[in-house]
Amino acid sequence: MKITGLPEKDGNAQMFGNLINRSPVPWAVIFVTIIVVLLVHVYTIVNNCSQKCEKKKTYKEINSDHSESPNTLQTANNSFDNVPLIIEVNQVNKKHSDISAIVTVILIFALEFILFISCMASSEYLQVVAPSHWNFFRTGGKNKLNKQKYQEAVKQFRQSNELMTEYDWIDQRTIPEFPMVYAPKKYVCAYNPELQYCSSLPKDEPKIQEEAPNVVFIVVESFSPSPMMFQNHIVASKDKIVDGPLYKDTYLPNLRKISENALTFSSLSSSGLPTLYGWLSLMTGEIPYSNQINIVQSMLNDVDDFPSYFQQSGYDTMYVAPCKFDFDGQHIWLFRGKEVRNKKHPQLKEMPLWFDNVYQYIPTQEQAKDLNVTQNYLQSWVPDRITAAQFMKHFDENKLQGKPLMGVWVTIDTHQAFQGFDNDEFYEPFKFGQGRYGSQRLQDQINRYATVAKYMDNYVGQVVNNLKEKHNNTIVVLVGDHGAREVPLFHKNLVDRADPTSAKYDNSCNDEPFSNDELFATSGVITYLGDNLYLKSLFAPVKGKVVKVPTDHHDMIRTLYDIVGAHTGMNLPSSRNGRNLIELATNLTESKPLRRHLSLRTTMVHSEMATEDTVFRFHSIGAYGQKFPGIYPTCVSPGEVREPITKSQFRNFDLYHRLYDHVQISNKQFSYKFRNQACQYPAVCDFPESFKAFSRNDVAIITFSVLGFGLLIGLIIVLITFVVEKCQKKNQLTIE
Repeated sequence: MKITGLPEKDGNAQMFGNLINRSPVPWAVIFVTIIVVLLVHVYTIVNNCSQKCEKKKTYKEINSDHSESPNTLQTANNSFDNVPLIIEVNQVNKKHSDISAIVTVILIFALEFILFISCMASSEYLQVVAPSHWNFFRTGGKNKLNKQKYQEAVKQFRQSNELMTEYDWIDQRTIPEFPMVYAPKKYVCAYNPELQYCSSLPKDEPKIQEEAPNVVFIVVESFSPSPMMFQNHIVASKDKIVDGPLYKDTYLPNLRKISENALTFSSLSSSGLPTLYGWLSLMTGEIPYSNQINIVQSMLNDVDDFPSYFQQSGYDTMYVAPCKFDFDGQHIWLFRGKEVRNKKHPQLKEMPLWFDNVYQYIPTQEQAKDLNVTQNYLQSWVPDRITAAQFMKHFDENKLQGKPLMGVWVTIDTHQAFQGFDNDEFYEPFKFGQGRYGSQRLQDQINRYATVAKYMDNYVGQVVNNLKEKHNNTIVVLVGDHGAREVPLFHKNLVDRADPTSAKYDNSCNDEPFSNDELFATSGVITYLGDNLYLKSLFAPVKGKVVKVPTDHHDMIRTLYDIVGAHTGMNLPSSRNGRNLIELATNLTESKPLRRHLSLRTTMVHSEMATEDTVFRFHSIGAYGQKFPGIYPTCVSPGEVREPITKSQFRNFDLYHRLYDHVQISNKQFSYKFRNQACQYPAVCDFPESFKAFSRNDVAIITFSVLGFGLLIGLIIVLITFVVEKCQKKNQLTIE
């Protein structure tokens, strides 16, 4: 089988191209205008040169006539009477030429500036990506809040995120340095003993006496929430929680079987994309793109990472990757960079390591032949078939240590452009009916994604079945690292509720600003495989349910923290802005009010702010083209847009976004020292000092890139102009 279709192209370019078909400023007009003016000035320089060459020719003819006949002396003298005027005109033209050269250089700078920022936004479409220009430079430097704005932002943020009754914000100072860290009140009172409730704290509830469960975290590359793969009655329903299973047998038979006994989410978002940002956010809780936060830039930050949380809760930890560890800079976090730790940044020694064991498997050519692995990808990507086997092998080995185990397995075969990384014989190709999904190009894309998704589903099923047989006291979590971005969507308004199979693809879901569910949104599952009575009773009320309100990675991590804490009795402080998803689903099932909640996700162009049951979507620079989607799927018609509401919501988003900027670049989002078990009431502890804020060279890089390249082009233009002027002077008529 050969998966055919589109050649691989830049996913971000396609993503941004589909996102926006209008922008607040007509950048295309500005772009064309600059080009036209630039051409006019170049023409002026060339025209002046041509005029001077004509005058030079006239002077030569005059000299020639003068030398041929003495009788023409008087005529020549009469002709030379005009020379001072000609020279004066030449001097004026030279000034005009110099001015034109200067203006040309300025225009080239402007043109290069726009082109450079467009490239930085990873899009071939200048007009559609224009809103990112301002946002990119706005976040190019440190975006700190003044004292008044900071206090206002902290107050609103805390009011928008309602904590469980046994928790409180740990930094209760008038101007909190760690505004996003929360903890059980026994930790809060250790730092704030003056709080009224400290003297009457209830005794800790006894921890669950049963053995703590293993946790397996499966991170699926580009896992689409496309309704194509969901049961039609779930897509059509307007309820916030419905009966599953979510997935169709045709595409994801193993996930369908798993979800029959699981809590499933039709829209569980990543906080960043592509993987460079989605992976970072999942692992650390940081908000990427906020002031250029990414894997490399924030390597020195204190973060509430979940691998070390499990370690400090008594777990062994392991990680299986489908690529080399240095891809996208992941090694910086997986090892906290041993060479960096010991030399460049010794303060990293105080930070906990993430994983006890990490595994990557790049077969040799001989091994690849035995494994029947595609030769082309040997040094880049290892297919899910191989990494699934490696994960099962190493999970079995690590369990021999006798401790609960947390393992992370990252898949790869659903990576854009959905060609797969294994040999053709391991895929089952899909061929949909012609015409239902529009163009052949779109048809091929759907076929390819469905093919690699079913391949991934097969090996997820193998891993889960192995766990059931050997290690059934295990919680399995499956999420996408981000959406598939290019997989087409269905328009929910085209679904005939009398005939759910009538759902059709509508391009407006991609073309209208931010109707696209395939960016941050992915899908997710959490289930328990074993016989732990506490966990069985915990999952029983939500077994087989599908949650349709917006959720995200941080909610899933928060849920795991609570389950682990119930078994270990630790419940460590955290800055993960997440909710307990089992509590959320239970409240939805019983029609109880949801806790107030707010979460953010953003790229240079696209931003989302989700409340407890709604998501708002904006351009990153303003509320233009905003959307007010409800439950998933969120593609909306123009009549459903609520502009007055979302304009005010954008102001809130911008304030919260700047707060995240402030705490992340100040390295105040979290401190590992809050996990100190000794700091529990009645002990009294001082607030920790944060590590030094990480330094960044973004401004220098941007300045060098924009000015340096523009200066180079400008110097070339000046050099050309200088050479032209030299030639003109050399050939100029000399009057003796």
